[in-house]
Amino acid sequence: MATTVTIAQDTTREIDLGNSNGMSITAPLARASVHVDYQNPAGSGNYSSAIKGSAGYGNPFTVPAGGTKAVLKTDLESEHVRVGARDAGITVTY
Repeated sequence: MATTVTIAQDTTREIDLGNSNGMSITAPLARASVHVDYQNPAGSGNYSSAIKGSAGYGNPFTVPAGGTKAVLKTDLESEHVRVGARDAGITVTY
């Protein structure tokens, strides 16, 4: 069963992808700038970009108004991530 969470504009939320294949990020009302980070245990424990360079898209990325972006777990450095939104709220299903 999928889990859906809402992330308000200018906020973040910790998400554990667990057994899911990834997440679907929707910007229902307006264009949103989305970033996906993870807490890097190998470094200082600070947050770093969770999007692998091989994924083919940057971090942050834009989700257009009414649009959806699929983020596969294989695109990520970790299955436990922090997702944040700027410019508009987003809905994340995983």
